[in-house]
Amino acid sequence: MAYFNNAFNKTFIADSTQAVAGTATSALTAGEVALVSGGTWASVALPGAPAAGDLGYIVQGSFYTKDTIGNNPGHGGYKESVKSKGINPRYITRLWSANCTSASQATASLSLASDCAPCGKTQFMRIDVKGSPALRFLNHNAYAIADSANVCCIDGQEYIDPALVLAVMADMALMDPLIKPFVAEGDINGLLAGAGLTLAAGTGYAVALSATTAVDSLGTAISASSRPGFVDAQVSVLSVNAGVILTYEISQAGSGYQAGDVVTLSAGNADATLTVAAAGLTAGGVIITSVTGGVSTSAVYSIAQAKGTAASGNYVPSTDPNGATKISAKVEFVGAYVDTTFGNCSFDTRDHYNAEPVEIILSQLDETGNPCNDCGVEARTPGSMQQTQGEEVIRELIMSERYRQSPYNQGNRDSARIREIEMSDELLAAVDRTATYKAYYVQHSVPRFNNPSGVFDNDQYVYKIYVKCSDAAAQAEALALLNALSAWATSTGNFVPVETNLYW
Repeated sequence: MAYFNNAFNKTFIADSTQAVAGTATSALTAGEVALVSGGTWASVALPGAPAAGDLGYIVQGSFYTKDTIGNNPGHGGYKESVKSKGINPRYITRLWSANCTSASQATASLSLASDCAPCGKTQFMRIDVKGSPALRFLNHNAYAIADSANVCCIDGQEYIDPALVLAVMADMALMDPLIKPFVAEGDINGLLAGAGLTLAAGTGYAVALSATTAVDSLGTAISASSRPGFVDAQVSVLSVNAGVILTYEISQAGSGYQAGDVVTLSAGNADATLTVAAAGLTAGGVIITSVTGGVSTSAVYSIAQAKGTAASGNYVPSTDPNGATKISAKVEFVGAYVDTTFGNCSFDTRDHYNAEPVEIILSQLDETGNPCNDCGVEARTPGSMQQTQGEEVIRELIMSERYRQSPYNQGNRDSARIREIEMSDELLAAVDRTATYKAYYVQHSVPRFNNPSGVFDNDQYVYKIYVKCSDAAAQAEALALLNALSAWATSTGNFVPVETNLYW
């Protein structure tokens, strides 16, 4: 018999936990998980543990609605509950959960200062696209070089407005047939003063620039770590009456805001707030910053607006961007590749699904084609895929069922019919492939007392309980199950804490 140096895995998909004692395993419903005592084969009340000397089992009701296939009744059919191996509390070695992480697009930006585009010189921007989506699509990484050759100066002008230069190059890059499938204009979403921002005026304010903080619609603080690409806006208070704000302007647009966010101006006795609606967001990929007399203001434009070709709201380029008012600009791109996704009817475990997003790299080049080290600041943030995606969870569930000799037919002309007969469709229905799942893990290592080879010291089992990230109640119940296992292990002298919110 062959032994493997990896853990045996078993997968459960939970939407609830049976926390009441005495429920038989046959009474557990699909998606219902329980800690069961091996002595009574009934659920244990949580918090609690099996009786002394009994093994424990993680048990879930069957996904199948029938007990047999065709007319072949057998002992322990498909409707048999799903069970772990017997768990001895002294041999529980680890308990942990994986954090729910949302997908985020890769971003890349290029910034030019006021003196980075002298008249008479052509600017060049190189954009590279890397990662598995590009390799799969093209069999190689992609790149393109864009330029500002068609931007001209007027008599006496020394520098070209960097916003115009960036917009022309960005528009050219996005039209390249190798780049277009993978990259899109950034959606900066800065704040825009007007009807889209509802002001609660506060008290205790003076006319000054106010620092801001923001929370989302649930009241959770927003930062660049919690929402990649987020930058706080700044608000200039223009007029007040007895400390109450009358008028204001958005002096720094910031980025990464969403409808429902609440922005706090923390400068008064009773803080003023701005509640953001969709109309209060200005989308686009170019941030243009003006500095006059040490006072900085910024606004967000689309590439077309910055280039001057949009239907409305076009930016008016400065003919003296390095003069009394210095103009700098930043253009931002996002990874935008979307792969084909098949529905449940034609699902196959061999289907491709993206495990990583595209990576975008920008660079400013001089006229010789070499990197321009004294002008052009590049920045990028890597994207991330959803952790424990439904696409991965369904594959793990199918593998777990195959350990039980439950079939999953695929690759044949009549596979869809066979899956319907063999009830594999009920497995597909148990997992939402578009959702993200939080995973709860139980690692159990059983010493191998008869081990003549001496190669491995124990048999290791990992039980995975997946719960939708949107199901807070089921998450709390799954965590309670892990805490019960931790307390049970601790009662035998085996201290195993529950590690929470790790990254999968």
